Amino acid sequence: MSAFTEPNVYVSRLEAQAGRNLERLERAAGRGLRAIDSPRVESVEQVSVAIVDSEGKQRKQSDVLVDIGRRHYLFHDPDRKAYAGVGRRVYAVDGRDYREVLVGEFYALTGKGTNRNAVGDAIATLASQAKFSGARHPVALRTGADGDNVVLFAGDDRVLIVSAAGVQEAQDSPVRFRRTSGMLELPQVGNPDFARLWNFLNVRVDHRPLVAGFMLAALRPCGPYPLLILEGEQGSGKSTATRILRRLIDPSTAPLRAPPGDVRDLLVGALNGWLLALDNLSYLTPQLSDALCRLATGGAISERALYTNTDEVLVEVQRPVIVNGIEDVATRPDLAERALHVELEVIEDRRSEAELWAAFDADAPAIFGALLQGLSASVRNLAQVNVGRLPRMADFAQWAAAGMEPLGFTADGFMACYRENLSVGLTAGIESSAIGRAAIDFVRQRHSWRGTATELLIELARIVDDSETRSQHWPKSPRGLAGALRRLAPSLRLAGVQVQTERDSSRERSRIIRLCSTRNEPSASSTSSAASDGSDGSDGTNRALHNGTERVFEGEI
Repeated sequence: MSAFTEPNVYVSRLEAQAGRNLERLERAAGRGLRAIDSPRVESVEQVSVAIVDSEGKQRKQSDVLVDIGRRHYLFHDPDRKAYAGVGRRVYAVDGRDYREVLVGEFYALTGKGTNRNAVGDAIATLASQAKFSGARHPVALRTGADGDNVVLFAGDDRVLIVSAAGVQEAQDSPVRFRRTSGMLELPQVGNPDFARLWNFLNVRVDHRPLVAGFMLAALRPCGPYPLLILEGEQGSGKSTATRILRRLIDPSTAPLRAPPGDVRDLLVGALNGWLLALDNLSYLTPQLSDALCRLATGGAISERALYTNTDEVLVEVQRPVIVNGIEDVATRPDLAERALHVELEVIEDRRSEAELWAAFDADAPAIFGALLQGLSASVRNLAQVNVGRLPRMADFAQWAAAGMEPLGFTADGFMACYRENLSVGLTAGIESSAIGRAAIDFVRQRHSWRGTATELLIELARIVDDSETRSQHWPKSPRGLAGALRRLAPSLRLAGVQVQTERDSSRERSRIIRLCSTRNEPSASSTSSAASDGSDGSDGTNRALHNGTERVFEGEI
């Protein structure tokens, strides 16, 4: 679009006024809009914005706003979301911050505000140009990758490039970072001293490597990310510990979030912040538990598109998450295997909030500097680190183990702590499941059992309290029982019960559950819900299969 010039006094007066408005706005903002004219790698349209037409009449506000937007670098990401590069900053075109940029530049040019409809029309046009005419680039939020290097958006126009050789602060970023409301700057980089962190986090000594590993993973551009669960009784500083970790990883004006009401609330939080911190949780619904699993290891979360009945929006996002609460909320085994269960001790010597945060602000550069050294070690050592047999969340385990030394721990010490923590988490899953407890008791009391899933459900109900069977967590159907056993299979295996399923070729659409005790311990006399002579209508093939210490129990579905 060519620049329009009109050699008349009226236009000259308006341009002079626009210049004075810009100078006044820049003085008020300190640095204000100078970023608009800062050097940028990308080429943009050389648009000279005119506020009057060839006849000296005022142009439509939306047209002026579009011309302002065309001076920015308009592009889209792989998901076809529209972005605008304004100097070194990147904004979502349909976001509130970019609207503020457009309105601010319009005011600097004209000395006037804009109406909402004009801004909306301009945004729609600029978004279309970004999607259909702009280039395609990936966009990161707080941390991004440049080859093997980790690039952190530190705030303002500052980025930190973490490589195998060390840490470098730069002004020009090799990664495009988008801004969100509430995003604050990371601490300055000081002389490394990670041990100072434990002056502010009352974490059990044997759980400290887990916290260090989580912090290393949370600054990695790609997952999987473990869920950090901070547990402790009242007065153990769970919320304060969450705030401290948030300040070192992803500072925000709103560091803590209330428990999400549904999956949509969780998704909104994940899209607007790198680290999701959920405060004071007491219970997770199965839907939210599954959603947190997808956030940890990656997976699309679907929502119905606004104002439609059939269109669906699929958002694939991975985020590190911190959850705190008095009780362990990761009771489902699939979430427990993705979680780090960290206990906080009761605070003996309390400090005032002002004293605590003043001390932390003084030590934060040293803690953050050590954390960056750990990141550099992870980049450098990842290819050769040996963690033995790979556990669940293997990528996280390798990354964290590779960066332990600068943080005061060893790779072997971290892996021992992590494996023990996984066992504790799975055991907690069994303890919180009525079906899991009943299945263990059932295996210990019987040498053999055979019957339908309905009969099995009745047998299990006989060895638990009536309150358990009336709870919403007790399966109400044979299919629900089978699903519960599949979900609990890893935890049951750890408790000495192997769960297997297979089809019975002699019966159409029937399935066999095989429960195998893997512990060499005496069992009570065999009791069966069906007689071995086939009086239950079965083929009379009840049996106990012995293989060393293994006893197999069969029940058909």
